[in-house]
Amino acid sequence: MSTGSRTQQKAGLHLLAGGIGAAVGQCLTCPLDVVQTRLQSTHLNFNNIANVNAIIGSTNGVIQVHRPIPAYFQILFGYMKHMCATEGFSSLFKGLSPSLFGIVPIKSIYFFCYTEAKNRFSQKKVFHKRPHFMHSMSAVVAQSIVGTVTNPVWYVKTKLQLNRTTSASIVRIVYNGYQKHGFKCFFRGLSATYVGVLESVIYFVIYEELKRLMKLNNRRTTGENFQPMNLVCATLLSKITATTVMYPHEVIRTRLRQDVKDDLGRLKYRNFMQALRTVAKEEGRYGVYGGFGTSLVRQLPYTVVIFLTYEGIVFLVDGD
Repeated sequence: MSTGSRTQQKAGLHLLAGGIGAAVGQCLTCPLDVVQTRLQSTHLNFNNIANVNAIIGSTNGVIQVHRPIPAYFQILFGYMKHMCATEGFSSLFKGLSPSLFGIVPIKSIYFFCYTEAKNRFSQKKVFHKRPHFMHSMSAVVAQSIVGTVTNPVWYVKTKLQLNRTTSASIVRIVYNGYQKHGFKCFFRGLSATYVGVLESVIYFVIYEELKRLMKLNNRRTTGENFQPMNLVCATLLSKITATTVMYPHEVIRTRLRQDVKDDLGRLKYRNFMQALRTVAKEEGRYGVYGGFGTSLVRQLPYTVVIFLTYEGIVFLVDGD
């Protein structure tokens, strides 16, 4: 097989592996994604005792703001039950259609762009002694391309998940958004997405370094076996660190996509820094990290599924 054909085959493999992993992960964790989006918005706050009591039917006020993990899960799944009762079971999967429409090609393209960028950078001498910088630049390239192209998809998904009625549809949300704010509304939150590129940088630098330390090259010709548990550990440690450091950008991205007005009738959240200052001033660290617990509950298994599927397919198919 020629070098060109082999390169094309490997590119197709990374596209396929990334897409399959993303689809499986998104379907399994969609209900948590819906709750997380609402916690990031002004619609829901688990740190508000009145809100908590309304969700789980508690009136004794035992659960406080600094609640233990079991109580948090009680509220989390209590809210899912509340959604099913008031909005129907399908409400747990709001935004799944645009998510699948976006996430499968997005993750496919992401893994493709990351791998291609890493391969191209590896050919330059300046990166030979700076592998961390190479991984960082590869993540920046991949995330920036994907984030820009797909921002309209995530705008629609966020609007669907925040809508509490059963009449909301993709067509209606697109139409209303364009009528009220023009085409630019579909790129709300893009500044936060660019800030979020740093999360991918942190993740991949740690992930690649852990793979190197654990000798997880995943190539059958080396005689090594596939090591799923080591990959799970590498994925979890990388994701927890990256998400903890960069999580506020997700909250700000959600707020930028809301149509919340201030006392003067202007959009309350207008740009990244202004929105971050506003949320931090009015709601403190609980606002800036709204939905963080739910994010970890969703993102950790989601990321593990994606990367195990991706690395597993590459290991089985690619014998280089």
